[in-house]
Amino acid sequence: MSATRLTSALLPLLLTCGCAHLAQAPSVLHGDAEPPDPAEYREPVLPPSRPEASARGADAVLTAWVERGPAPTRNAQVNVPPNDEVCGAIQALAPHPTDANVLYIGAVNGGVWRTNNALAASPSWAPLTDALPSQSIGAIAFDPTDASHQTLVAGTGRWSNFAQRGDDQVGVYRTTNGGVSWTQLGASPLLDRKLVAVLPRGATILAAARGQGLYRSVDTGATWPLASGSGGLPTGGIGDLAGHRDAPARIYVSVLGATPKVLRSDNTGASWNDVTTGISGLSASTSNIRLAVGPGASGVVFAAVVNSSALAGVYRSPDQGATWQPLDVPAIHPGTQGTVNTSIAADPANSNLVYLGGDRIGSSPYTGNLVRGNASLGAGTQFTTLMDANGGGTSPHADSRNLAFDANGNLLEVDDGCVYRRSNPTSSAGTWASVAGNLNVIEVHDLDHDAVANILVVGTQDNGTHMQQTAAGSVWTAIYGGDGGDVVIEDSGSNGLRFIASQNLGGFRRDAYNGANGYVGGVSVPTGVVSDPQFVTPTELNRADPARLLVGGTLTMYESVNANTATPTLASIGGPGANRSAIAYGVNGDAAVAYVGKGGQVHRRVGAAFVPTTTQPPGAATLTDVALDPDNAAQVFVIDDNQVFRSIDSGDTWTEVTGNLPSISSRDFRTIEFIAGTPDRVALGTRSGVYFADAGSSVWSLAGSALPDVLVFDLRYVAAQQTLYAGTLGRGVWSLDVAAALDAIFSDSFGP
Repeated sequence: MSATRLTSALLPLLLTCGCAHLAQAPSVLHGDAEPPDPAEYREPVLPPSRPEASARGADAVLTAWVERGPAPTRNAQVNVPPNDEVCGAIQALAPHPTDANVLYIGAVNGGVWRTNNALAASPSWAPLTDALPSQSIGAIAFDPTDASHQTLVAGTGRWSNFAQRGDDQVGVYRTTNGGVSWTQLGASPLLDRKLVAVLPRGATILAAARGQGLYRSVDTGATWPLASGSGGLPTGGIGDLAGHRDAPARIYVSVLGATPKVLRSDNTGASWNDVTTGISGLSASTSNIRLAVGPGASGVVFAAVVNSSALAGVYRSPDQGATWQPLDVPAIHPGTQGTVNTSIAADPANSNLVYLGGDRIGSSPYTGNLVRGNASLGAGTQFTTLMDANGGGTSPHADSRNLAFDANGNLLEVDDGCVYRRSNPTSSAGTWASVAGNLNVIEVHDLDHDAVANILVVGTQDNGTHMQQTAAGSVWTAIYGGDGGDVVIEDSGSNGLRFIASQNLGGFRRDAYNGANGYVGGVSVPTGVVSDPQFVTPTELNRADPARLLVGGTLTMYESVNANTATPTLASIGGPGANRSAIAYGVNGDAAVAYVGKGGQVHRRVGAAFVPTTTQPPGAATLTDVALDPDNAAQVFVIDDNQVFRSIDSGDTWTEVTGNLPSISSRDFRTIEFIAGTPDRVALGTRSGVYFADAGSSVWSLAGSALPDVLVFDLRYVAAQQTLYAGTLGRGVWSLDVAAALDAIFSDSFGP
């Protein structure tokens, strides 16, 4: 994961000329990917269909959400001129076998996209799966038995480095018309299966699950028996699956577990032969084995062994796995993220060449780490880097996920930043170019609005903090590196004061921007008192007093009472700490009010201390957000993964108001926002969009149309604009005209 921080000295240069980029700034190395939180786990269920406008009748028209980007972000933490673009994490790619302009990608949490002009300076991309029930894509592949190249299969799976959060794992999607329409397959048997690879071969489709094994359908996805444990294939999770383009029935698979193995099938997976002999160093510590197969009759095979999340071995077989030649082991995982961030490809023209991608280089600016290996060279000389000095001074984003060749022989790479193309990959003369175009697949987990400049600012997974260039444009600018932190903005004065940080509250600072979105100046916020920061540390400004700020550690709360002064400070105010986003602070006329959610308990501030509310919300699990009525300190809403609770007496009693949500959204409730008006309403962000309800009701309705069926992670209502902004974990930022949307929903008493 890359971590490059833009200093205040560079900001004016960046904002005025657009020529500076993050890789030129001093860097701060950040830690590993955020680990999953067991408290967030729920038993998987198939999501219900999202209610659409058709439920209201043929003449019903819901107000449409408007896409705001970033599509893409420029001046980001890569070195790919002219614009240093990122667009978000991409897990899979499928280049067209004969047309280099046609390219499909599967985003980590942003669905499947296609471009028909991939070779353009700025390709035009179209999303293909926005309406499907999951946008978390683990794999995508062409079916080589379709000579028209219109049949592809995509597999769902949570692969985000943001604690593996994402959408539901609901099997595979199949298209026979190039992505115009899709059929969902294996929804029940493949439910909650984290797919790492798919291989379609006509009626036979293989789907490889990291935890459970290999599933093989021979009836075009009507049934999905588990192939692992039969036909010579041992039980165990799958590391990778690789097919031979020129011999479609020949397939290789790596099996993980106590005794990892590599096996070959010559009959499309009906039976398997163990070809592990010659690959050494395999053990229970083997966390992945990536495979690549070259073209031609022999189909040279390469295997990359990852032990304890770092590359431990590279092997080449010229004879379909009968023998293996060990190669040098390049250092491509200084960040020890090899379990997810290892990529491999065999050269399409030279059977000696293999290409590998890791997590990052080991020093500033912490960009991508990619190498080319040549098996014909002597030991100790086989691998050469593919970036920086050996890439014309260019380098893609960190955290490589997949490599593939296009029909013109260019090397394509996807990572936590976007998709990039390397020309002349067999030499050091080539360079990296962006294929971002208008891709909008970034994982936004926090956002806020600066009313002074009318600009949105977001914190994102592994791509830092970004701001809009203009309110109406979709192109954004990166302003801070690392993993983006929580974003809060104090905009009561002549300048917007933007509080930003990287992971673990690193580099916490306050930057001022004027009404023209120009950088004015910045100061650091000292964090020495914060002994328990979180990967994304929740931060909340006071609604009534712009000088006050709350910060939630794991076990401790911290407060600033001079946040908007020249020298802001933080002080510890004791427990209980706060969950990921569960802080509400201040109402109009009363700055002392504050609520935090810790575990499943709501705590209310009483004097200088936080105390548990009299009654815990009944049956509440880990609370994910808190929302206060800005005009009534006694009315507060809290949510957990699949429940909504309301109190009108400051938490002395709680009423569950989940109502009809289980039938239309079911779970992954991440964010709730109060919308003051007549009547008051609340907006809820879920795994399948945003829903509205009257503040005193438990009847929820879909908010607007055209928002992708994606996990909404943060909401921000701007009353002066009557606009609701939604930050999604994989499809960027969207906005909704609330007045028009509420009128469309409630004018005829519609309910889903």
